[in-house]
Amino acid sequence: MRSTPSPRVRFLAVLALVLLAGGGAYVLMHKSSSASNTAGTQTTLAKTTQTTTAQTKTTAKPRAKTPKTKKRHHTAPVEGVNALDAALVAHPLVVVSVYARNVATDDQAMNEARVGAARVGAGFVAFNVFDEKIARQLATLLGDNASSNPEVLFFKRGRKLVFTLQGFADSQVVAQAAHNVFPHSEPWVSDANRICGRFSAPLSTAQGKAKSADLLTAAGRTQAAAALEEAATLLNKETRSLSAVRTNVSVAKDYAQLVADLRQVATNLRSEATALRGNDAASAKATDQKSAALIASASALAANLLLSTCVS
Repeated sequence: MRSTPSPRVRFLAVLALVLLAGGGAYVLMHKSSSASNTAGTQTTLAKTTQTTTAQTKTTAKPRAKTPKTKKRHHTAPVEGVNALDAALVAHPLVVVSVYARNVATDDQAMNEARVGAARVGAGFVAFNVFDEKIARQLATLLGDNASSNPEVLFFKRGRKLVFTLQGFADSQVVAQAAHNVFPHSEPWVSDANRICGRFSAPLSTAQGKAKSADLLTAAGRTQAAAALEEAATLLNKETRSLSAVRTNVSVAKDYAQLVADLRQVATNLRSEATALRGNDAASAKATDQKSAALIASASALAANLLLSTCVS
């Protein structure tokens, strides 16, 4: 015959089962929560690492290279007796500048002498008296002739000293002196002088007609207008021919300005003719004054370029 458990025993057995089931559930839930937290932490760390790496790649740009500054090279003059001998082989006349380097006025005088020589196609050499070797060469070259600085010497072949300019001389003075010593001119000078010479006589004739006309009469104004237009046509032909001449680089700017001035004079002459035909004496006079100023400027440029036939 079985014995039946008492109510107390049954109660304790049920309680034990409940506690055991609850403990198991707690363990399972705790493991699941731990795994979930670990996975979340790893995901967050991975995302943070990727973001940081991306930011680092984005912000870490290579530094731009600093551009190198180009050094300016200044052309030094050819100096010494050997340079003079070489220049005399290539040129029948050589301009020699005696100067002291790094002395402002002397450096300027040397550059003016170089430009002046280029204007007439002469050779150019310099002697820097601050260089002991060059100074001794100059003393030997000149012998009993004393030298000072700045100074410009003119040598012909055979090392023959033919002329001296003491003190500062600008490029125009040097060019004129060289031309006087050796009346040789560059081919472009001869070409330009030939062109101006061809137009000189007819231009003078047309200008004479315009000046002799009586502007107080209608017939006189008509005569003057016709003469001015004739002069303008001649000047335009002259400037077209002058534009085709290729000069030395050293005088190209001045030569271009000369041609531009003459072209503007031609334009002014036509404007003056139009004003005379319209009986506008005031405008005609004002335009004539502008033309006179331009002609004076062009004449100065022509003289500086040794274009004697282009000087009015």
